Amino acid sequence: MKIRIIILAVLLITCLNAKDQVTIYNENFSLVRSSIDLTLSKGIQSYFMDDIPSTIEANSVIIKPLKGNFEIFSQNYEYDLANTSKILEKYIGKNIEIISKTDNKFIGKFQFNDSSTIGIIENNTNKLILIQRDEIRNISLAELPKNFFLKPTLHWRLNAPKAGKFPIDFSYICTGMEWDVTYNTVWNEDISKLEINSWVTIINKTGKAFLDTKLKLIAGDVQKITQQYDKEIYTRYAMETTVAAVPEFEEKAFHDFHMYTLSENVNINNNQTKQLRLFPTKIVNAESRYEYSTGSTDVQSKIKFINSKKDGLGIPLPKGIVKIYKKDDADNELEFIGEDNLDHTAKDEEILLTTGNAFDLVAETITIERRKISNRIYERDMKVTLKNRSGKTKTVIVLHNLYGDWTIMKNSLSFNKKSATLIEYEKELKPNEVYELTWTERIES
Repeated sequence: MKIRIIILAVLLITCLNAKDQVTIYNENFSLVRSSIDLTLSKGIQSYFMDDIPSTIEANSVIIKPLKGNFEIFSQNYEYDLANTSKILEKYIGKNIEIISKTDNKFIGKFQFNDSSTIGIIENNTNKLILIQRDEIRNISLAELPKNFFLKPTLHWRLNAPKAGKFPIDFSYICTGMEWDVTYNTVWNEDISKLEINSWVTIINKTGKAFLDTKLKLIAGDVQKITQQYDKEIYTRYAMETTVAAVPEFEEKAFHDFHMYTLSENVNINNNQTKQLRLFPTKIVNAESRYEYSTGSTDVQSKIKFINSKKDGLGIPLPKGIVKIYKKDDADNELEFIGEDNLDHTAKDEEILLTTGNAFDLVAETITIERRKISNRIYERDMKVTLKNRSGKTKTVIVLHNLYGDWTIMKNSLSFNKKSATLIEYEKELKPNEVYELTWTERIES
């Protein structure tokens, strides 16, 4: 079934040569700025801007005339887009022409439309004709009903002092565009070096393409009030991936956040996933670290480094996922050994990545004895058994949490007090060594 529409009068004015600048935030929203020319006639008139995302926040629109003033009285966001069902709904009581698959023609006033049948009052006979939808080949309508739009559109009522072109800055906030970072790293524990490659992934589901666009990214937790939308703005899309080695981002502090500006303009098509390099490959000084939290069953394998210029990095890092690989010396191929989340990290801060649980390191915690000293004081004799079943010497950090007023007595190994509730033991284990760490703790509640 086809619908043929003869459009008598539809005026949509679009803007050519718009220059966009897009700033994308971590919280799945963007600020878009465009420099455009409005071609206006003199006096009060309507202007329809349809080069906008379907996810625009209409109340965020800011219009700044650059040359010559004009007044905007009102703005409507038109989202009642034309489709078969909506067009037919607004044609009830009007003349339509239906041609069946057997070439029968019916002309009359449209009465109703449901999932299986269309009803019309035939002009010649005044009879109600019920036509099965699957028997219809074509429907002809005289015109597109008023207030229908082919694209999401801003409708402005404005007053221009004279006819001509009026350049403006046009900015707004929209959802549907997001970015995140993936850090692909290669760990070489023999020389204690971590190679870091960084990729920014941008996903555009706004309903609009941004071409030859200046791109900025804001890293940080910017407060944004969540709004609910009745319309469906996230539609199914086909993913397209493009990878570019250049251009690169320039980083700088911006308010209490960090801004990354791409050195060259870029195209971000609608329904596209685009990847760009955040910074060139870095080689960072790092070290292996094994942590065991008392009471748990596993020893975690970690990689630790300082985000400093001295150690090879020293760049404010946006939050993202860190994927960690290691080269297999047998065939010189990279193998995946784990991944971890990285939060926004300032320069000169410590970064600790977890790759997983160490297979050949075994640990167990037991309470040997618990004694009540008084109503508020008790003692516990504790033992942690550490086993290194690998062929290499490894150092295990034992983390133990304490609460209340506490004292450690009779400990077999000295500890470091990390905070009011956390102590840390460090023990080097030779290949196949088993060590029993013991201490007595007194707790006053």
